[in-house]
Amino acid sequence: MGFMSVVFMFPTTVDPEVADMNYTVVVFCGTMILSIVWYYFPKYGGIHWFTGPIANIDSISPGGAGNNIESERESEEIKREKDVKRDGLSEVHSVIE
Repeated sequence: MGFMSVVFMFPTTVDPEVADMNYTVVVFCGTMILSIVWYYFPKYGGIHWFTGPIANIDSISPGGAGNNIESERESEEIKREKDVKRDGLSEVHSVIE
């Protein structure tokens, strides 16, 4: 995509005249220069106030979102095992009594 963007900026003929010139390069470079100047502009530029993206997720596991689901399943299984053990002990106590 980046390669094609550069290709589309070339003129349509080998030796272009002013009427045949592709001004995409002029507009693109002008936009880039203005953006860079605005970013480094003293006091008002983005370099002075932009802190980057803010994380809105508490924790991220190294393996991605799938591991979070697996860890939730594991914690549910552990809770079930504890419940089964507790229920089993209550059954044993009821038999003994």
